[in-house]
Amino acid sequence: MKKKILLILVFTILLLQFLPLIPPVGNNSNEIKAPDEVKKILKRSCYDCHSDLTVWPWYSKIFPINVYLYHHVEEGKTELNFSGWEILTKKERSNQGDSVLETLEESEMPPTDYILLHPSAKISKEDLEILQNWVHTLEEDYHKEK
Repeated sequence: MKKKILLILVFTILLLQFLPLIPPVGNNSNEIKAPDEVKKILKRSCYDCHSDLTVWPWYSKIFPINVYLYHHVEEGKTELNFSGWEILTKKERSNQGDSVLETLEESEMPPTDYILLHPSAKISKEDLEILQNWVHTLEEDYHKEK
């Protein structure tokens, strides 16, 4: 009986490999315009889940990993998409910047499982300072507009 259940489970997982899942995509038409040093950090640490420029690793084609990754990226892009940054108002940019900083300062992002597979994504103290200065300029731009 246990062999039969195991065989059915293995067969089911194999069949699910052929399930046509389509990863979230976009056109990156309003990508963030930021200083090079800021953009470099964002690309390295945030873009895979928070932009239309996701780099899908080889394991993203394996069920059930693909289900998890596709959902995770779709959720990330819904929360914040740097590929649509330029359509935000100055107030929205300032608020999003504050939110990004808070999330990074509390070490909530990038997620630990992502850092394990992408060690270069870890945010250093220097990276955080660069981002803090950038967010400060976003806030200044917004307050000048008022």
